[in-house]
Amino acid sequence: MQLFHEEHTIQNNNLIISNPDTIAQCRKVLRLKTGDIIHVQSTKANTTTRHLVRISDISQTLIGEIIETTTKNKWENYTQIFVAMPNKHDKLELIAQKLTELWVDEIVFRPAERSIIKQRNKNKEQRLHLIVKEATEQSRGWFIPQISFREHPEDTIQKDSIVYIFDKKENATTSIESSSKKTGIIGPEGGLTEKDYNRFAKHTQKTYDLGSTILRMETAAIVGWWLLKSNFEHPKNLH
Repeated sequence: MQLFHEEHTIQNNNLIISNPDTIAQCRKVLRLKTGDIIHVQSTKANTTTRHLVRISDISQTLIGEIIETTTKNKWENYTQIFVAMPNKHDKLELIAQKLTELWVDEIVFRPAERSIIKQRNKNKEQRLHLIVKEATEQSRGWFIPQISFREHPEDTIQKDSIVYIFDKKENATTSIESSSKKTGIIGPEGGLTEKDYNRFAKHTQKTYDLGSTILRMETAAIVGWWLLKSNFEHPKNLH
């Protein structure tokens, strides 16, 4: 059943969507018709109400009768991940899409010292926000993650958050603590420099080794986030 994170109005138990792009997608791509059932939720960050809607009209606007409404409490845990700017824009899109499917709370792309791409492309940024929205809908996520580009992301780390830097170093930790606030740091191809480490020096930080294999940064971002989310043990201990 299709989920839409879309702004809407409600009148007399009818939900109304007016966005012409969404109407076109429903009619021409998804081939929705009168009688079909969809889920609709607002795109606002703190909205936790989702409506089950039976379509009654899909011409100039989409109008549907609200069958059921579900409310979900926003979870207290908050996990953010900082990813070094990759060497290709398509990797940036892949990372954002996959982390969104895994219900990430916040993604921050930053220029690391060894990053080849140092600045964001505003046109690419608009496309990235669309990809994240679509990935949220596809994965039936409750919240569209925050996504941004920052030169100094260390200033956005939540108070009392434990910072996990995913890197190969001696005496790296092999476990993730159970904590309500966690921040993951993913370096660029070639790894993090001492200057990168110093950026996060004022925060409680731990280095986490993702195992004996050398992972590409997009793979490290996905694995690292999943570990933060799930508090799993070290990959070497997983069978």
